[in-house]
Amino acid sequence: MKRRKNSIIEFVRLMLGDDAARIFEELYKIPGEVNDEDIARKLGLKLNEVRKQLYFLSEQGLVSYRRTRGRNGEWYTYYWRVDKNRLLGIIKTRKQITLTKLKERLSFEENHTFYLCPNCSIRFTFEEALENVFKCPRCDSSLEYFDNKEIVKFLKEKIAELEKKLKES
Repeated sequence: MKRRKNSIIEFVRLMLGDDAARIFEELYKIPGEVNDEDIARKLGLKLNEVRKQLYFLSEQGLVSYRRTRGRNGEWYTYYWRVDKNRLLGIIKTRKQITLTKLKERLSFEENHTFYLCPNCSIRFTFEEALENVFKCPRCDSSLEYFDNKEIVKFLKEKIAELEKKLKES
């Protein structure tokens, strides 16, 4: 279970950054609900930053909240929680979307020839290079053939890793 928790937190870190992951990790530890002020106090963060990150997490479906009116009815208090059952489905869906995008990118890389501007480091497909008479439109340098074998290799490795993780889950 600890391994799964760590991989979920790492997923959040990759998707939304360190601050969101830190807040998510704290929220994940709590079995029930907690308000944003308590999270900010416990982590030593500014309340507005915690709220901003919680809204990002909520937009991604990773956390949810319950809103109640304050004692005098002038403000709201938000109570946040992680729905761990729903969370696993969301992460699996995100992985599937990422896998699809990686496969599309791999197909693009495998089905095109590329040229590179040695000065600007801009990469062009053969068709784009041909349109520009194999000259960089930005600096007018001659374009050079670019071997994308390393990109293809990297994409294949990432696809294999993600397919393995999806089978395990």
